[in-house]
Amino acid sequence: MKNFPQQLAFSVYVTYLLTSTAYATTVSVDRGNIMVVDNNGFARQLTTTGLDASPALSSDKRRVVFVRRTPQKKVITGAGEATADQLWTVNLDGTSPHMLVEGHEGNDPKRTLAALDTPMFSPDGRTVYFTSAAWATSGAIHAIAAAGGKERFVTDGNTLMVVPSGQYAGSLIVNKHKYWLAGGSYNWFWLVTPNGEEKGTVGPDENSIAAFMDMYAK
Repeated sequence: MKNFPQQLAFSVYVTYLLTSTAYATTVSVDRGNIMVVDNNGFARQLTTTGLDASPALSSDKRRVVFVRRTPQKKVITGAGEATADQLWTVNLDGTSPHMLVEGHEGNDPKRTLAALDTPMFSPDGRTVYFTSAAWATSGAIHAIAAAGGKERFVTDGNTLMVVPSGQYAGSLIVNKHKYWLAGGSYNWFWLVTPNGEEKGTVGPDENSIAAFMDMYAK
């Protein structure tokens, strides 16, 4: 996917926000396996495939969602060839692993699922949002019920963050590739509803997100 440096910087920023809360339990990746670290600093391994990435905790700290890479299985997207990754959930104690969705080709970029990344639970834990490869200039945001079911396209976007609390709790902050009327393009962060409606601009960079969160996510 394009804009990889921006995606990496945003991913690091989101990780900082999520691990800077008062909650002690965290999840991480070690050599492709999901690890959970408790409030005593004890690390416990949840998965053993060596192919897992991008873990995120539910707000109640009972479940983990993560991406399982499929390096041997590829699909064609509007951005080129990409891995047909899987999205999984597992309880924090390691029980009930469940595959939510698997990458596949589609006759429309909105229907294609590949290079899955940045899975995040909604604040109520009922929905999982994630990014996918889609167009040459933009990825896509999709959603699926945490209990399983049919995934749905939400909006175009290259990065994803779920507002955890406050006035806009459950809304998404998405980096979108757009075009100026006079020519040229830009990438700004937008506030988007769970149904994909754009509510307004957040700003051009991570500082804008920090200001938004400080004002509205209390």
